[in-house]
Amino acid sequence: MTVVAATAVSTGVTGVGQPGAWAASSASINGATSYQSIDGFGFSSAFGRAGLIRSMSESNQQQVLDLLYSPTTGAGSSILRLGISSTSSSIQPTNPGGPNAAPRYVWNGDDDSQVWLAKKVQGYGVSRFYADAWSAPGYMKTNGAENNGGTLCGLAGASCASGDWRRAYANYLVQYAKYYGQEGIGINEIGFTNEPNYTTSYSSMRFTPAQAAEFAKVLGPVADAAGFKTVCCDAVGWDGQRPYSAAILADGEAARWVSTHTGHSYGSDPTSPLASGGRHTWMSEWAPSSTAWNTNWDNGGATDGIAVAQKIHTALTGGNVNAYIYWYGISSAGTAAFIQGDGTNYSVSKRLWAMAAYSRYIRPGATRIGANTSDGNLRLSAYRNTDGSVIVVALNAASTATSVSYALQNTGVTTGTATPYLTNTSSSMTAQAPVGVGGGTFTATVPARSLVTYRITGDSTPPSSSPPASPSSSASSSPPAGSCTATTVPGTVFGDRYNTTVNVSGASNWIVTVTLTAPQRVSTTWSADVTFSGGGYVMTARPNGSGDSFGFTTMFNGNSTARPSVSCSVG
Repeated sequence: MTVVAATAVSTGVTGVGQPGAWAASSASINGATSYQSIDGFGFSSAFGRAGLIRSMSESNQQQVLDLLYSPTTGAGSSILRLGISSTSSSIQPTNPGGPNAAPRYVWNGDDDSQVWLAKKVQGYGVSRFYADAWSAPGYMKTNGAENNGGTLCGLAGASCASGDWRRAYANYLVQYAKYYGQEGIGINEIGFTNEPNYTTSYSSMRFTPAQAAEFAKVLGPVADAAGFKTVCCDAVGWDGQRPYSAAILADGEAARWVSTHTGHSYGSDPTSPLASGGRHTWMSEWAPSSTAWNTNWDNGGATDGIAVAQKIHTALTGGNVNAYIYWYGISSAGTAAFIQGDGTNYSVSKRLWAMAAYSRYIRPGATRIGANTSDGNLRLSAYRNTDGSVIVVALNAASTATSVSYALQNTGVTTGTATPYLTNTSSSMTAQAPVGVGGGTFTATVPARSLVTYRITGDSTPPSSSPPASPSSSASSSPPAGSCTATTVPGTVFGDRYNTTVNVSGASNWIVTVTLTAPQRVSTTWSADVTFSGGGYVMTARPNGSGDSFGFTTMFNGNSTARPSVSCSVG
């Protein structure tokens, strides 16, 4: 398998009501060329945005949650970025008496409705939770305030009369994640800074690149001992993140602890990969600047759906990002969120469907594969999921429809079906007539100024990167009549994670309990409804209509030998 840098790709979809003339193009999709793995797609619930959904009627709550999280009718988001408050709603709003005093943590079990939202999205199979702090509480900082910048006391060049707060801040962040564990929500990653190169009138705290590397060495071992990963640095601009990643890589101890490098897209897009020493990279925040609500797909504005689709494509194919996290899924005004809500009613922007074209069918654990075309108006990328399906996403920037002939090479699909999902002014991930795949090829038309997602399934054996059958598979003991069997199938190991597939037989209303060995943690799941308990180390899976198999990705967290155990019962 060849691993190379980013390349262009192309795709097509059956056109509806298109102009009489169209161009013809060809594209090759090559499973032998591998780029980055995909951790997922998501958005942030910081600054009270979870409460906007919670305050709605139950009917509207369900509709909005389905729009954001349903993997069949909505965007299928798979990552939730939580905001760690530094205001009066934080877990330690008052100074305990100094950095060495006994902490005075408080936990209300709500966290500005973020706990409520996290529990809701677990029902959609979401298990990747990234907790990020915009600032430390003001009493830990050089300016004595949780906003307007300032720096963490104790860092190089940031001495304070109150003392060195570095370890206290690390403990504070880890305690926040532990509180979520008590609620049955397993936080995976902790970020200690947001936009450290920017000062604002709201929650903010400055770090230089050297200071960020310094603090990563403080938080890293504390977080790791509790089973959490450390993330850095969510800088303003992809280019703004580069000096932070460079400082971390230049310090072997800091590089050891930072598992994921994160940057925003404000001011500079991910047109090329971050140098991260082989660690995963996330585009962890972006939305176009806006003060007006815009629901349009293609009206010539930066907040149009088609413009957002182009940004996502660039990040995936230029920046080789492993995850794409938009700013807000829902907001009240002026933020270019996917959905605008006022606590009662809501309105949906085409930006949501631009994300859904990628996030619904490119599932966690997928791998971006080769996709090439000579057509300069086609923005194409392709992905292979762990279940063997191949996803091709085609954005046609031209003002005419384009007929595309696709050659599927080394994908494991020679005969099968390509189902197009169309997004444009009149359609929102709307299923089109399936297209037959024969001899490893199919032809379809991408309408003008449209985005099409093809979900391609084959009649032949799934590709080798899907979790294979294995003689080392483990099964729950043979069940008596009226019970069920759960069998684990070890899958791909990639970096600090590995995949597992669970096959269930004997009952359709099964309940599978998956038990992990600490400090391993599940990062993503698919094809089942899951909940967590036992501090995040016990996962309960139930059918979600996807069949009698499901899967999940587990982070080693320093333990690369243990594997999960499973048991099955009838619900």
